Amino acid sequence: MTGPVRAVLRKVLVAVFLAAVAVGAATVVAGHGAEIAGLLARPAAKWCLVLALLALAAWLLLGVQTWRRVLASLGSPLGFATGARICFAAIAGTYLPGPWWQALAAAHTGRRTGVDAGRVVAAYLLVAVINLLSATAVGLLAAPLVLGASWPWLVVPLLLGAYVLWRPETVLRLTDRAARLLRRAPLADRPEPRLLRQAVLVQTAAWLVGGLHLWLLAFALGAPAGPALAAAVGGYAFASAAGALTLVLPDGAGVRELVIIAALGSVLPVPAATVAAIGSRVCLVVAELLCAGGLLLSAWHARRAAAPTRPG
Repeated sequence: MTGPVRAVLRKVLVAVFLAAVAVGAATVVAGHGAEIAGLLARPAAKWCLVLALLALAAWLLLGVQTWRRVLASLGSPLGFATGARICFAAIAGTYLPGPWWQALAAAHTGRRTGVDAGRVVAAYLLVAVINLLSATAVGLLAAPLVLGASWPWLVVPLLLGAYVLWRPETVLRLTDRAARLLRRAPLADRPEPRLLRQAVLVQTAAWLVGGLHLWLLAFALGAPAGPALAAAVGGYAFASAAGALTLVLPDGAGVRELVIIAALGSVLPVPAATVAAIGSRVCLVVAELLCAGGLLLSAWHARRAAAPTRPG
């Protein structure tokens, strides 16, 4: 296959991927206009929505820092803009069913920025473990509300996740086997434990900050501020972990909302908790679009500033 044909094919595949992401994102937020209109009609709801978007933006940017630390631990320290491109490529992949789209999108973006695809896949696996581990830990705040007397079973995945971070070579063995199947050289670098521990702390802080958006929505719907805090922050983290494990649905659509409703059911009536769950989903999609759009705009300005000026 010649170079021009390969370039055209790559552009077509990227366009198809972006179109599928747009369809997936529209699918998970479609049909909820009445609930959002009811939320906006509440007193002070508009300010709560603005603050909720800011909390989610902070959560996304902290997620970029998690990716940067994991990649740095594997020997690829990146600037914020490059790390953000890889992180948001993986986020875009969540709107397609199946976990491989996230890894493929991140690997494709990483290769275009000069990072080995195998290293990006290894980073994706480690980030996935860190996300699940930290989300489950923060989700303990609301686990009794969601799981009832069964919540102590969460200790099992927490211990497994802690073991993977203690022995990250267990994850890298999977990437080494995949590399052999693809007839590529296994990843030579081993992760730096100190940077992985930093990534866990950053991602834990991200869940705590991101969960504030659900607390703001619950407060706008009439939930008491104090009792709603643990239910919202823990419920959001636990719901996100449950959605991530639901591999056949775009971004865990449906599962994530059911867990949020269960968590908020102790501080809100079920109809209001349902509105909060739907509002959370819409706010998340808007925040991701705004952050990704801001990233693209800043990259465009940077390219324009770096372009040589033509003589008059």
